[in-house]
Amino acid sequence: MPDALLLHGMLADRRVWRSVIAEFPDLDCATMDLPGHGAAVDWDGGDYQTQAFRMAEAAFDAPLHLIGHSYGATVALRLAVERPELLRSLTLVEPVFFYAAKQAAPELFADYATRAVPVLDAIAAGDNMRAAELFLADWGVKGGWAKMPEDARDAIAARMPLIAVTADGLEKDTGRIWPRLPDVTCPVLIVTGGKSDPVMPEIVRGLENRFENCTSVQIDDAGHMIPVTHGPQLAAHIAGFMA
Repeated sequence: MPDALLLHGMLADRRVWRSVIAEFPDLDCATMDLPGHGAAVDWDGGDYQTQAFRMAEAAFDAPLHLIGHSYGATVALRLAVERPELLRSLTLVEPVFFYAAKQAAPELFADYATRAVPVLDAIAAGDNMRAAELFLADWGVKGGWAKMPEDARDAIAARMPLIAVTADGLEKDTGRIWPRLPDVTCPVLIVTGGKSDPVMPEIVRGLENRFENCTSVQIDDAGHMIPVTHGPQLAAHIAGFMA
């Protein structure tokens, strides 16, 4: 049984955690690919968040530390409210649970939703390559798309329809995470980047108000992809939190 389970974000895979796990030689860390990513099974056509939650739940034999980045952090939230007894601690790295921002700052959420429309329109039009470029401009490593090899671009573009099918879970909370957040009793750490999307601080503010035992930290020079760009710093924050 591992000590910790780490969940990656949308369009990535378990490899994003390599530089973080390298800092934990004495911690048994397990990773898993989300549906339609890496070596995982494909999306089954149903509710994506529910499928991902059930896959993560199956990795538990006993309570452990749960760590999620981006969309993986929202799956971690779903697991935390469905099975709070399974968590020793919960770490959310850049959690894209936009519904929290909708509650904390409706106008700022509306601005984010407007900015997301071109991505969703491109997906609806079948232009997944354009959608991927637009999406990663906000949520990827700065300048990463231009440096990415063609086969990597093709792989990411092929997954872009998953961005559309997960939108309601993030923006409308179809998984009913929000009303159950006060039931989470384990310690919670939220880590964000100072150069991330402007909606992120409001997501954090919304979540902080729902948890009883929550600490938040910001890595000032980081963007959204903290596990990739600031792995050792992120690991240090997690290690201090779990100590």
